Amino acid sequence: MKHLSKFILFVVVGVCFTYVSTSFAQESNERSKDAWFLLGYGYTVPSDSAVDGLMGPATLTFGGDIWRFIGLELTLGSRWRLGEETYRTLDGSSVVSAKNALWSFDIKPYLLLQPKLGIDLISIRPYFGIGPTFSISGYNSTAELIGASNSSSDTSFDVGFSTKLGVRLQALKFLFVGVGAEYMYHNPKLSGVNKNLSGFSFGGEIGLIW
Repeated sequence: MKHLSKFILFVVVGVCFTYVSTSFAQESNERSKDAWFLLGYGYTVPSDSAVDGLMGPATLTFGGDIWRFIGLELTLGSRWRLGEETYRTLDGSSVVSAKNALWSFDIKPYLLLQPKLGIDLISIRPYFGIGPTFSISGYNSTAELIGASNSSSDTSFDVGFSTKLGVRLQALKFLFVGVGAEYMYHNPKLSGVNKNLSGFSFGGEIGLIW
């Protein structure tokens, strides 16, 4: 219920944001269809404090207009956390050190609303997107024991959803830069334990438009 309320709030804000922007957009009925690709990086604020410090996402986005203000995007992203834990053995005689890695590779197709304010040489493009998320995530842990090491790992494929909003600037006709926020729901089960990898991401992106 908590995640649903966050999702609904984010969608409502995004729709209102895009609607207002569209109302002021100076567009003709024959808007040219643009295509773009962007490299991005941000920081994730997890919903679960147990995965605090999750880094990324580092993203690669391909997109294009399909009709007036409506476009499609495909974002490939990755998030990760590297850590080290120490704990005592069952008999309490020694301390064991374990290195672990939590990671996720996310595939996110978006239906995008992106009005254009300005001309081709320089324009501002507020956007709002929503779509499913297909994630491959995993957990790896290696414990160093006396004279040996013990490793464990697990992977999971899950379907969630994402929604995002932000603003992009087209400059010098071909340069495309932007900042934005995204909420993603992702709750995989790894090594028999549910790990809540949902959260908000904030970041920037830069690329080309043509």
